[in-house]
Amino acid sequence: MDIDDLQKISGLDTDDMFGMVFTWPKLIERIIHQSIDIPSKISVGNKFLEYNNEISNILIWGMGGSAVSGDYISTYFADFLNQPIIVQRNYILPKFASKKTLVIAISYSGNTEETISGIISAIQNECPTVCIGSGGKMENFCLGNKVPFFKIPAGFQPRASFPLLLFPILKILDTLNIAKLDDKVVQEIIQNLKQMRELIRPQTPTSENQAKQIARKIHKRIPVIWSPYLCVANRFKCQINENAKQLALAEELPEFNHNHIVGFQSLAKDNPFIVICFRFPSEHANVSLRFEISKEIVKPKVELLELQIQSGDLLVQLVTATYLGDYISIYLALLNDQNPNTVDSINFLKEQMEVRGQTQSSLMRKLDKLSRS
Repeated sequence: MDIDDLQKISGLDTDDMFGMVFTWPKLIERIIHQSIDIPSKISVGNKFLEYNNEISNILIWGMGGSAVSGDYISTYFADFLNQPIIVQRNYILPKFASKKTLVIAISYSGNTEETISGIISAIQNECPTVCIGSGGKMENFCLGNKVPFFKIPAGFQPRASFPLLLFPILKILDTLNIAKLDDKVVQEIIQNLKQMRELIRPQTPTSENQAKQIARKIHKRIPVIWSPYLCVANRFKCQINENAKQLALAEELPEFNHNHIVGFQSLAKDNPFIVICFRFPSEHANVSLRFEISKEIVKPKVELLELQIQSGDLLVQLVTATYLGDYISIYLALLNDQNPNTVDSINFLKEQMEVRGQTQSSLMRKLDKLSRS
């Protein structure tokens, strides 16, 4: 497909994924001006949740794009917060969770069964819980029980709504006086994204468009994504999976120097892989050296592309890298003649989980029972 042909793009991108990603700066502005009321204490049935307790740890619960936003928060605050941030992608509440564990449950639809299971477990254990979503059962439950709920706009593909899932967490942490939301950093992100989208949007031809050029490079190949921040590599991998319907691998430095790098030794020269390196000004000096040595090791076997991310606050770097990766994944979808919006395999899996196990309906009954207990 000709990814410079705007008519063909709109014919395949029928739900306007490009339009959703283009609006990121506006979505960020909307979220940062939105507030959330978090009371000091509430009761849900016979359980009591206290929000003015000292918080020992933070558990961000979600799946897919919702969980990815937690990875970014964990990465960003690793050097700032005394409380550990754990991202939970499962049905089960970790044993360490207590009345001093802040649970932030995220589900764009408000119906994600693993996240609903997390809400039930968190409240049963009297963890102070805050929810983020666009509606669904989650919103109904929160409104009916006065559980703090940060409502985000509906109508987006969850994976295209990254700012709607990331920035509410920052607002919640700011509201609870756990971590301050720096307005200067937010404004820098907004300005960088506005500048970047002019360079990589569909109207910009391939000859001047880095995102289109990279998409062409990785078309019909298997990208192996290297990054000193796993959240960026994993997000890009997931976007390639869902948008482009294509396999990809995500690896983090320095960890992959202790395993993954050895896998290239027996690789034939006519292999389908291509390595994409995200390079950050904030990366550790030893990581920079490891990048250079790792490149020397794999260059005889695979092509390498380096994506240099501009300087700034770490959150600015992370979001900027993510924006570039999202655009690349959508162009790759078009090159694969795929509608970037559809996720047939996921929809089938969800349907079959309900048909074969009534997994969601049983959880919804438990949620209703929790309100009445």
